[in-house]
Parts: sequence; structure tokens; C-alpha cells
Amino acid sequence: MPSSKRMGTRAFALLIISFLTIVIGCASKDFNTFDQEAFEELVPSLLVPDNPEIVTSIKCPTFEETQSICTADIAETEISFIVEGPDSSGQINLISEFGLIWATDIGQKVKAQLDSDLGISNQVMCSPNVRIAQSGESFSCIVTDPSGGSRSFVADIQDTQGNFHLRLDIEN
Repeated sequence: MPSSKRMGTRAFALLIISFLTIVIGCASKDFNTFDQEAFEELVPSLLVPDNPEIVTSIKCPTFEETQSICTADIAETEISFIVEGPDSSGQINLISEFGLIWATDIGQKVKAQLDSDLGISNQVMCSPNVRIAQSGESFSCIVTDPSGGSRSFVADIQDTQGNFHLRLDIEN
């Protein structure tokens, strides 16, 4: 079953990178000085422009090479991304390849499937709020039928496209 997948727009990220280049360049007396602390503070906005608050930590080595691998914790999952630069003009390029799956999207898909299968209108609430679009991630969903009865389901993410398998959570 497919699920929606949202990623931060590359155009917005490029705009922020340009802004970051100017800020870092202007903050230093010359372009050979790179303010790593300022960069790390802006990374959440670069990685997830629409919801930077879901980025809970950033780890980057001191930038001495032209390319570094950094990590960030997003939605309880550690992801890696590449930072190219800074070059002689202070410009950097951030390269990341991950998608996000939102609980609201999963909830809508679960509701549609169960409403169709059962012929009744259910209420569905899934958590956590967001996950990385990759196999092995899952959402816990509480499905409440019109009479007020509820059941727990788990939506197991199957791939980077956000397809998932729905199963009854017999533990809850």
C-alpha cells in the first residue's frame, strides 16, 4: 500500500545555502574562515525546511577537507549527509537523500483501507509524528470504530517509497 512521502524542496535548500554562504562569509574577516557552529545551527533548516524541529542533533567533523560526512538524528533515526566545502569563497553544498513519512499520511491510508474493507467509517490516529522513509520503520495506529471500540495496528514501512504493510498489534 503506497503512502505519501514528503521531502524538503531542493530550491528552498539552495536558497538557504546561498543565505548561509553570505552569512558565514560576512561573519568572517575573510572567506577562508568557516563558522562551523553557525553552520550546524542552520543544518536543521537545510535538511527539513518545513519542520526543522524534528532534527534533534547534528554531528559534523571539523571541516578541513572539501567533503565531510555528517550525521543528524531525524525522527529517532540517524541519517548521514555530505557537506562539500567550504570552498575558497566560503560556499558549501549539502547533499542528502532521505524522505519523510508523516503519521497523518499513514493514518489517512490506513483509514481508507479499513473503511473500504469493513464498510464503516473509522477514526485513525498514528504515531510518532514522522519517520524516515526506509524499510524497518513503523507507525503505531489506534483505530476507533463508530461504536467506540478500538484496536491497535502497526504500519510497517516496506521501502523508501513509503509503502507499508498493515498488521494487527496483538500486544496492545
